[in-house]
Amino acid sequence: MKNVYRVLGILSIILLMSCNREPSLQKYFVDHQGDNDFIAVDVPSSLLSTETIQLDKEEKEALESVKKINFLALPLKQSNQDRFEKESTTIKNILDSDTYETLVRFGSNGIKGVLKYEGEEDDIDEIIIFATDQKKGLALIRVLGDNMRPEKMAMLMKSVEKGKINLDAFKSIADSIDFD
Repeated sequence: MKNVYRVLGILSIILLMSCNREPSLQKYFVDHQGDNDFIAVDVPSSLLSTETIQLDKEEKEALESVKKINFLALPLKQSNQDRFEKESTTIKNILDSDTYETLVRFGSNGIKGVLKYEGEEDDIDEIIIFATDQKKGLALIRVLGDNMRPEKMAMLMKSVEKGKINLDAFKSIADSIDFD
């Protein structure tokens, strides 16, 4: 009987040690979706239908590789300045882990941002955009997909710029968000 308890004790210790206690971006999204201070929107891939859009084969493949887009924002108000700083730091700490690779950092006129990804360079699973504005707040966007390729995502962005992809669904979401 002592051996059974000893084995169970060792297994329990191994199990506890193997648990990842580091915060994850997924957990951050889940924890803040019901928070009244945050604006949370999940956009399914069905809003990105390729049937109604005139795209070439490679553009369609790139669009079809996107499965879901998560959007989380904390509008900045005088009453939540401390929380804005705390949440910004928390997100930066999560994104600074070895899990995510930085593609580009950007900033101007009080806006700072970073574009990161998770996965292999030629097989991206997740693209993350995190931006802060000292006047408006913070925004965190996750683009989840399968076999997303950087060159195809760049091509897709050019298609958006050319107006090939109608982003009215996203514009209506953005218009409904009042950052003031």
